[in-house]
Amino acid sequence: MPRDHFAQYRQNKPDEYKAFSDNLWNSFVAVTHAIGLSPYFSFTPDFLDGLNAKQIGKQLGKIYTLSEQAEGRFAEGEIPGDKDQTL
Repeated sequence: MPRDHFAQYRQNKPDEYKAFSDNLWNSFVAVTHAIGLSPYFSFTPDFLDGLNAKQIGKQLGKIYTLSEQAEGRFAEGEIPGDKDQTL
């Protein structure tokens, strides 16, 4: 399997890649819950308690939309965050 296998997969078959990554994530969640590790994998940190989650979500959505419009930051087909391919 080449180093950029998943980047190529994402580029060539985006719908299949989305299903693959969703299934991978759901499996991770199911396993951590089944073996009792779910308390250690919280994606709602304590510092967010008492904050307006809807407002935070709206702002994150704006940031995501802006990041999707950015050009020239990643190689074609690259998955953002994969540091070994960043230009």
